[in-house]
Amino acid sequence: MQIELKTPIGNSEIIIEEHGLGLISKWMKEHHPTSRMVIITDTNIGDIYKDKLMELFPEAQILSVAAGDVSKSLAVVNQLAKELLDVGFTRYDVIVGFGGGMITDLAGFVASIYMRGVPLILIPTSFVGMVDAAIGGKTALNLEAKNILGTFYPAELVLIDPDFVQGLSDHHISTGIAEVIKCAATLDKSLVYDLMQESIDLETIITKSINAKVNVVNQDMMETGIRKVLNYGHTFGHAIEQASEYRLMHGEAVSIGMVIANNIAQKLGRQRPETGKKIVDLLKKFKLPYEMPTGFKVEDLVELIKKDKKKHDGKITFIIAPEMGRFEMIEFTPEELIKLAK
Repeated sequence: MQIELKTPIGNSEIIIEEHGLGLISKWMKEHHPTSRMVIITDTNIGDIYKDKLMELFPEAQILSVAAGDVSKSLAVVNQLAKELLDVGFTRYDVIVGFGGGMITDLAGFVASIYMRGVPLILIPTSFVGMVDAAIGGKTALNLEAKNILGTFYPAELVLIDPDFVQGLSDHHISTGIAEVIKCAATLDKSLVYDLMQESIDLETIITKSINAKVNVVNQDMMETGIRKVLNYGHTFGHAIEQASEYRLMHGEAVSIGMVIANNIAQKLGRQRPETGKKIVDLLKKFKLPYEMPTGFKVEDLVELIKKDKKKHDGKITFIIAPEMGRFEMIEFTPEELIKLAK
């Protein structure tokens, strides 16, 4: 299956195909026949797939960074840029980001700034990467708060291979499901039915989630309007993730963030209680957290949120889900947010 993201700053060809890694060589011959390839991955994924990558792409350079959000930093970007220079990488060669959301954010950032921009391919190996992180053209690094530095830089090709899901633990799949629940709550309520099935069709929910996000990004690449809906659960989620020093995975933090958003919406009388219950039931089904971790204070989280890029004119844009498949944007001052979130 093929989905196309079309933006004013570049298009992405998104291909969903099982056992699809072999398509990359063919795609390179068609689009960049004389280019070399550098694969950026992390130590965990690189160790698992190194032999397979070398077999499929014998001429490619493989650069590995430490696994985890610690690598989403300027220091690591500097290290990678120097390695690219050392191997003679030019602006006509291609960077491939091969890994989870951290790698797609990092590789995308490097590709967007190295020699003012080089071609980019993303191959997400995590479930959250497939349904969200690799889609939409955002790149990101952390600086005092999560994803403070970044660019908009769509990958020319995003290959989604559901076969990678087979190697993931149930826990890693569940943390990615949090992003699917976000889509169900705000954009496509048909996903509720898919998620409530005893046997989940992962390819179906991957495809629906990508279609929902692409539809939004096609309307608003630069996040000046409707794209903000994708931040549902992320305002508090990013702060919780950072406050946990990334011991909580992204999907776990977003799960808690969605529940906080629901509680705020209900205090304002702008969400039906049954909607919040349905979302919590989905989180429980996939063993995702739905309560604030012990020792976390709302005031401390809002201090982190105040550094977030969503803040404008002293106010924070906040997304709620009045009912499944629908969203609203509200603006709060930090003081209002503290009061409502307690």
